[in-house]
Amino acid sequence: CLRKVAAETGGGRVYVLTPMGLELFPTALMFWRFDRLWSGRHPLQVERLVHRRCGQSMTPAIVCGHCRGAVSARDVRFADGPGARMERMPPPKSSRRSNVTLADGAAVSMLVGSSIDYFGDRWTQLVLASFFLGERRYQEIRARWHIATNILADRLRLLVDKGMLQRRVYQTHPQRSEYVLTPKAMDIYPIILTLTRWGDRWLADRAGPPLLLTHATCGAALDPVAACDCCGGTLDPHEVAFETRSAASATRAPSR
Repeated sequence: CLRKVAAETGGGRVYVLTPMGLELFPTALMFWRFDRLWSGRHPLQVERLVHRRCGQSMTPAIVCGHCRGAVSARDVRFADGPGARMERMPPPKSSRRSNVTLADGAAVSMLVGSSIDYFGDRWTQLVLASFFLGERRYQEIRARWHIATNILADRLRLLVDKGMLQRRVYQTHPQRSEYVLTPKAMDIYPIILTLTRWGDRWLADRAGPPLLLTHATCGAALDPVAACDCCGGTLDPHEVAFETRSAASATRAPSR
C-alpha cells in the first residue's frame, strides 16, 4: 500500500501511496462517516468534508456504480463466488484483543473513533460479517468461521456492550437466544462493502472473488462507489478537502 521514495526537498526518504493504497480512499471515507455518526471521540477534529467539485459540505455515501442508487445492506443480494474459501484460512497468530499504546503513553484509540473497536481485530470483523451473511445464532457463527468458543463469546459480548448487537430470546424451553444488528451496526456496512471491493481488486487470486454481490434495486452486479450526498458525484481523493474545526469555524465566521 506504501512505497518509499526520495523526498523532493530536504533530503531523506518519504512514504507515498501506491495505486493499491490509494484505492483504500473510499474505505477511509466510510470510516470517517461511521465515526462522525456514532463516535464520541473526534481527536483529529475534522469538522467537515468539502467536495471541491460542487463546493458543498457533504457526508460520503455509497451508491451503485450502475444505477447510482443508494445502497444499504437490505439492498444487496449475495452468493458464493468462485473464490469462496474463507473457512480454509489459517487462524491468526494471535486472537487476543489488546490495547496498544503509543510511545508517549497516549492510547491509539485517541487517534480514531470507535470504529477501531470493530475493525482492529480480525475475529470481531468476522463475527460482524456473519450477521450481514444471514447468521444470528452462536452455533451458526461458530460453524462458519470455526472460532474458539471463548473467543466467540468474548466478541459477541463486546458487540453487545458497544451497542452493535441486541440479544433476544427466540425459544423459552429451553431458553435460547439470538443476536440482531442495531442501527449503529447497520451503518458499518459501507465499510464492509468498500473493503470487500478493495479485496476483490487487490487480494483475490485467480479463482476470483469469494462473494458475488447484486444490487437488488437494479439487478446489476454491485460496484459500490463512494459519492457526494449533495451532487451525487464520485469522490476522488484530489477533490475532497478535510477541514478541521478551526478552519471550518473561520470559514463560517462573519467578516468584520
